[in-house]
Amino acid sequence: MPSPHFLTPDDTEAAFYNAFRRTDLGVMGSVWLLGEQSRCVHPGGDLLQGYGAVLESWRSIFAGAQMPTVRVRVLDRFDAGTLSIHLVEEHIGPAGQDEDLTRVLATNTYLQTTDGWRLILHHATLPLVAADSLHHPQSTEHRFH
Repeated sequence: MPSPHFLTPDDTEAAFYNAFRRTDLGVMGSVWLLGEQSRCVHPGGDLLQGYGAVLESWRSIFAGAQMPTVRVRVLDRFDAGTLSIHLVEEHIGPAGQDEDLTRVLATNTYLQTTDGWRLILHHATLPLVAADSLHHPQSTEHRFH
C-alpha cells in the first residue's frame, strides 16, 4: 500500500497526532521521512536517529497502551520553502481524561519531498516551569536563559 501524499505540513501534523491518539503504528510510520535523516527525542529520552529507531520507539510506546487523550496547540511556526518548523504545546493523558493532562513542549520539523511533506524531527520535552509563571513571574531577580 503506498504512503499518503501529505500536501501540507499541517496535513502531516494532523496525521501524526491522529496516529498518536489512535496508537496507530502504520499511520505513524507514514508521516516520517524514510531514511537516516529522521530524528526524535521523547521527553526524558535520548536522541533517536533514523527511521527504524524512531519507528521502533513509537512501537514501544504504543505496545499495550490504551488510546491517550492528546490535545495540541501550535504556539509558533516558521515556513521557508521546503521546510516548516512548528513549536507546539501538547497536553497528554490517559484515555478519556480531560483534566490534569501532562503539558509537553515540542518542536516538529517537516520537509517537503517528492512524496509530499514528511516529519523529520519531533523533539518533545517536559517544561521545567508552569505555563502561568512565564506570563506572571514571581521574582524580579535577573535570570540567565
